[in-house]
Amino acid sequence: MKPSIEHHKALYVTYLALLAATPPLSTDMYLAALPEIASTWGVGKDLINLTLVLWFASFSVSILISGSLSDKYGRKPLLLWGLSLFVATSFLCAGASSAQMLILFRIFQGLGAGAPAAIVLAIIRDRFTGKERHQAIAYVMTIVAVAPMVAPIIGAMLLEFFNWRFIFVMQGVMVSITLLVTFTFKESLADPLNISLKRLMTRYTVHFRNKEFMFASISMGILVLPFYGFIAFSPIYYITIHGLSEKMFSLLFGLNALSSMCGAFSSSFIVKWVSDKTVITVSIYGCVIAGIGLIVLGSQHFLYFFAFMAFFSFCTGISRPISGNMILGLVKTDVGSASSFLVFYQFISGALCMAFVTLQWSYPVLVYGSLTTIVSILVLILWARIVPHLNPIH
Repeated sequence: MKPSIEHHKALYVTYLALLAATPPLSTDMYLAALPEIASTWGVGKDLINLTLVLWFASFSVSILISGSLSDKYGRKPLLLWGLSLFVATSFLCAGASSAQMLILFRIFQGLGAGAPAAIVLAIIRDRFTGKERHQAIAYVMTIVAVAPMVAPIIGAMLLEFFNWRFIFVMQGVMVSITLLVTFTFKESLADPLNISLKRLMTRYTVHFRNKEFMFASISMGILVLPFYGFIAFSPIYYITIHGLSEKMFSLLFGLNALSSMCGAFSSSFIVKWVSDKTVITVSIYGCVIAGIGLIVLGSQHFLYFFAFMAFFSFCTGISRPISGNMILGLVKTDVGSASSFLVFYQFISGALCMAFVTLQWSYPVLVYGSLTTIVSILVLILWARIVPHLNPIH
């Protein structure tokens, strides 16, 4: 099996990226349609925003469960379950007859999306080591960044010819392709856990006792909060506040994703000449600068907001593959649940951040910019305590 994977490494990593792209595909594609969905049933945007916030909540819960189950039953069965549920509920979302029904189907769609999101990092940990693992994470994140770049553009184009329901149909069709490929996927887990299901659900205590892993995960995980907050806040800022069209919104949103992709792609090359710890430190300083820029100039013109947000996304794009690889290096067993915890923590925190930034603030841009700055400064302080416990990438 090893030679087969080595000979088709590019295709293998592309497949993993398609799995990881499932969550952004199901969120970013319909962002521009949120106002239209609200007007369909004559409900407030705060109610329709629950299709996004509660999706993230159920998605996060699914991640915790799926990661542990994959350590016992293997990666492939959980992938098939999750992708199948996602495809089915995507079509149900398309046929929803009320806002409440759409929210319910989105919750189940989030449960389905959680499985591939939880397992991608575990598969990378199964198959790759050292610098090769870092490169795999970087390439996956690079390709994944294309999803939020392309998804809103696809959504806006579909809205030109169809209504919002067709967007969910397209989600189901696109993920069906990944599902078909997964049937040919060979199991990557070499040594499944031979323990009862009851004991399996308590295996997270292994990581809770790993103080270095927990502190590093929690500290670095909060750096992406503004990024997830941007997903919910961007349609409010660009469409509601500045009155831009859905096409213009999708373009600016996509370019922001492109900045993140460029950061992730460049990280694998930068560490060849600069130490990984130095790269992360500089990138966090960049996030602080971006947050200050959002506070000072973000409300003046949408192009200022776009520029500083793109810079923030570029800096986080650089740091995430490196820090993720280093943090996973602190784990020796239960890799599936470890990767699940990493993703769960980031997404559940992100869901709370999304709910926070979409409240009825008098000065929403100031609130968002302050959040970005405070989070970045906090991570910079915590990073100084993490460094002594991390080993460089080998």
